[in-house]
Amino acid sequence: MSQFYRNQPPEPPPHEPEPPRGYRPEDYLGAPAPNPPRRTIDIFMAWLPSWLPRDPLMLGAIFAFSIVGSFCLISFCLFLTFSEGAIPRPSTSTLSAAATVTPIIVTATPEFTPLPPNDPSKIGSFLNPFIDANLEGMQALVIEVLDPITGNYVRSAPITANTLEMQQFITAFNIAQVITAPDFTCPDHVRFLIARADGSFISIGACLKGVVTLRGAAIPSLGGNDLPMGPYFTDILTPYLPSTYQALLRR
Repeated sequence: MSQFYRNQPPEPPPHEPEPPRGYRPEDYLGAPAPNPPRRTIDIFMAWLPSWLPRDPLMLGAIFAFSIVGSFCLISFCLFLTFSEGAIPRPSTSTLSAAATVTPIIVTATPEFTPLPPNDPSKIGSFLNPFIDANLEGMQALVIEVLDPITGNYVRSAPITANTLEMQQFITAFNIAQVITAPDFTCPDHVRFLIARADGSFISIGACLKGVVTLRGAAIPSLGGNDLPMGPYFTDILTPYLPSTYQALLRR
């Protein structure tokens, strides 16, 4: 019995009907749904940089803050522009008052005072020109250098109080030296125009002959004689002199 069934041919699989002509799967499964159109907000989101948030509320807050900030900045710039004309300018009287300080020093040049007759009794004694000429608290000093061709004096810029240059000249004048007989063969190569603390002006001449020799009636106790100063005075005055006069101090 088992052998009879074993020798039978296998049964064919059940026959499946062929699909009809013009068969399309979508006719039975349904066509795929079309893609919905992209919204404007989605296109705008895709255009934004990656570091910006994608939350519409956050983007709106950032945009509003930018508008307000730009408006404030423009308003501030306009305020500065229109308020500049409303700022009062300093009056011209203030400028003119400040500008009159320097011309007083320059134009108030004292007339040349001839040397008094020398007093031989003063020769050999010590004299401090800073004390004798009352130079304590001097406000300005102008150096005049003699032009040997024209015979005129050429002025330097004024040296004012409370400067290093003024302190150097204060030290140079404030050294006592020995009075010598006048040297009438040596002219006043340099003149010092000094504005003192009390507002008065004096002129002290200086002969350059190896050293700086002070002279003049502005030093009363000098008695018409000469006062050769030390090397410190030479070192301080040399930068203000032309090369021809610097050579006179190197003899």
